[in-house]
Amino acid sequence: MESTDSQREKSPQELVMAALAVAVQMTNSGTPEAPDETKGGDASSPLVALLLSRPDVKSASALNGLNVAIDKSQAAIEEDILVALAAAGATEVQLSVSDISPLDRLINGDVQAAVVKLVSPDAAEAFPDVKGFKVLRIAFAAR
Repeated sequence: MESTDSQREKSPQELVMAALAVAVQMTNSGTPEAPDETKGGDASSPLVALLLSRPDVKSASALNGLNVAIDKSQAAIEEDILVALAAAGATEVQLSVSDISPLDRLINGDVQAAVVKLVSPDAAEAFPDVKGFKVLRIAFAAR
């Protein structure tokens, strides 16, 4: 008989954290240490905002009128996040900054969606669907 650890199903939070770890690793491994203008490896390389929402939010435009959690460390790029969301059709979004993790706030029901990480396009594409959540990938270009 298998151990109880392998029989226990992982929580959505554990699944998201594991997938985020892989996405961060993929993003970091694709970023050269020194900028290489010939390969576009400079600071303006495109990123994708991984956004998790309740399953009833089917698209970025469905975020209109909703609160979206961002991490306190993302407050400096709050305007860039709003621009990216607006470009994706979510023009009436209220960003909510807190010391509490955006993922925890989403799971606790404090917000309807959360920007969980900015990652490379490849990492965003590889990010799995998570039961109980809708994964939205929002093109993001920091200024």
